[in-house]
Amino acid sequence: MKTLLRLAVSILLTYGLLNLTACNSSNTTNSETAAVNDDYEDERIEISEDLRELREDVSDQIQKVSQRMEDATADSKEEFSQLRDELVQKREDVDVELERIETASEENWNEVREGARNTFQDVKREFNALRDRVSG
Repeated sequence: MKTLLRLAVSILLTYGLLNLTACNSSNTTNSETAAVNDDYEDERIEISEDLRELREDVSDQIQKVSQRMEDATADSKEEFSQLRDELVQKREDVDVELERIETASEENWNEVREGARNTFQDVKREFNALRDRVSG
């Protein structure tokens, strides 16, 4: 009888401990998931802001090129027109990445993030080169 009682108590204690362990594991998983979601949203916001700022810079430069085109000679107008077209293309590249970021899911976020970062770096580098050509 004592053996049966000990066995029943051991089973109940084991069951209770397993349930407590499962609750803690679930809570830990939920807080880890929440942290990942926060990181994802923070990164999305940060990258979007960077791209929007770059887009504004490119748009400002397009306006400057257009203004300089008005006062330029025929030869210079052709060069300014080409510069403006290149800047418009860069702005469109940024718009495409902004759209991808807005529609990204957590499943494809890593790919979208890398694409956005690469586009940002490429457009920034080429924008600086084009800006130098306008200034020069």
